This record gives sequence, C-alpha cells and structure tokens, in this order.
Amino acid sequence: MKQIKTTLLKRRKTVLLVLILVALVAAAVDYFFTISPPSYIPQRWHMPLVYFLIGYKVIELALFYLFLYKKPYLKVIDEAFHTEVLERFEKRAKKFFFLVPQGSIVFGILAYKLSGQIYYLWLFLLIALAVVLLVDPKKLEEG
Repeated sequence: MKQIKTTLLKRRKTVLLVLILVALVAAAVDYFFTISPPSYIPQRWHMPLVYFLIGYKVIELALFYLFLYKKPYLKVIDEAFHTEVLERFEKRAKKFFFLVPQGSIVFGILAYKLSGQIYYLWLFLLIALAVVLLVDPKKLEEG
C-alpha cells in the first residue's frame, strides 16, 4: 500500500502542476488573443450551454470519485489487502487522477469558447483543483 500511496502522490502532484500551467497558458492566450463565441450557435444558447457544462462536470466528478476512487478503496479495506484488489484500486485511482483534469480542461475550453470569457475556463480548473486537493492519497490506511 505504501508504494501505491507514493505513486498516487506523484500523480497528484503532476496533476496540480498541469492545472496551474493550463491556467497560466490560458491567461496568456486571453491577454494576447480575442476569443469570440461561435456564430453558428444562436447567442441565446451560449450561457445555458455553459451552465449545463458546469452542472454536468460537477455531477461527473462526483461519480468519478465514487466509482473510480472510493468504491475500489472500500473493497481494498474489506478484502484485507488482497493483491488483485490492490492492483485494481491502483489502476482505477490512476484513471481518476487522469480523468479529473483532462475532462475539466476540455469542458473549460468549451465554456471559454462558448462564452468568450476566460473566467469559465478558470472555474473548471478551480473545480478540478479542489477535487484533486480533497482526494489525498496520504489518508489511505496501511491496514
């Protein structure tokens, strides 16, 4: 379990750095370039679509946490650290730490493009940052 903790902590640190880097690059892009909302989508639908993306992302992150991190971890605790269960937990936890920032970055870029405002991209990055900070592999029990 100690090796899994170390691996997940490294992955978590990498995710945090990627989120910060994307926020800085987005700020630079927003400063130097003007992003305008698409004309092929009616103006009245831009903000409802952005709000839909925000709601969808919050629900998706809760499901990711439940099915890719918490539920496999509880199986590890119940089955007294069976090797196969540990491997499955590590695999799903790695997936969790990959999908959280990846989805938030994509949804943030979509919201940025739809609204033309960088604040929505930063909101998605902040949501991903909060989830990654709340899920701390140091808290995993050694059994």
